Amino acid sequence: MKNHKAVQIITSNAAETEQKDKEFIRELLEKVSLNADIDSLVRNLLNACDVTINFHPDRFSNNGKLIIENLLTDGEYHNQYKTGTSNGGRTAYAGGDRDLWEKRLFCDAYHNEEFEMVSRPKYGSLNIHNYIDGASARFGSCFFTLKPHVVKRCTFAFGDSSSNPDVMGTSEQFYGIVKALLQNVIEKGELLGESSTIQQAVDYILSMQKGRIETIGRNLDDCIETHIHGRLCLLEDIDSFYMDEHFASTEIEKMAKDLSERYDIKLLYIPKRQFPINKIDDKWKGPLARPIADRINERFGGGGMINAALIGLASQDSVANPENWLDLGAEYDLFQNFKYLWHYVARFG
Repeated sequence: MKNHKAVQIITSNAAETEQKDKEFIRELLEKVSLNADIDSLVRNLLNACDVTINFHPDRFSNNGKLIIENLLTDGEYHNQYKTGTSNGGRTAYAGGDRDLWEKRLFCDAYHNEEFEMVSRPKYGSLNIHNYIDGASARFGSCFFTLKPHVVKRCTFAFGDSSSNPDVMGTSEQFYGIVKALLQNVIEKGELLGESSTIQQAVDYILSMQKGRIETIGRNLDDCIETHIHGRLCLLEDIDSFYMDEHFASTEIEKMAKDLSERYDIKLLYIPKRQFPINKIDDKWKGPLARPIADRINERFGGGGMINAALIGLASQDSVANPENWLDLGAEYDLFQNFKYLWHYVARFG
């Protein structure tokens, strides 16, 4: 396996606090009379949890093709610098927000002439609750799961990169992530968004088993962000493709089936999620979300509901036929509000 500079740097940095992190975890467990093996906590979090990459397969890339079309043709999952798209915001350029986050997170590992921006990491999350809608539903209606060997070239952050996380780790040095995870349980009474005590959190982690469950997580915020360094080849590195059932009998599903057959990927389905337009609240995502949802209903139907497939059609139409949408806002406003509408579906649908 190729040694990736960022992985080496973060492994080295995390090793400097390894003993303090272990001691913190031991003292925390002793306070609540738990005699758990720290290494078992680490092994289960890394071995029993999938890394998932949530994304929207039905959005246009910068070459005028849909993301899923490019996946089918290229056989590779690219980062936003290559595709020209971003689930979190339009920051895919030198000097943009993500560029600055990556400079900090990876200690300048990618900020030299040796690396082009298209070679930078891809982003996912560690699915510790085994949600059937992926670890970070905020970022897409569908998701890939990675094969276990890819974890060796991943780095991890406790929290989303936009929040400037200060706890990083790798598969070789994961104690800091465990410390932050348990510390968060103490402070918030939650294990990544799920109500929990320390006893419950430790018992849960030690009892984890890899496999599919039916729980929809609706997780928009809490995560162990995962950065995949190096190429991400569908045939070699992707295990499963989970698709929202609203794409059934569409061209997106047809391409997903072709992709799964071509690259030996399991195709599975996330139960349908949808949200009533009349329940959209200006206070949560602003005043444009409702009129844009009404326009979606007018143009594509849906019976007063929005879902992943309809939002995707609207996003495509806003690019192909901008005259149908610009009375509702500029291009960036539309981009943001299609994202916000998806958040309604992902969180409440």
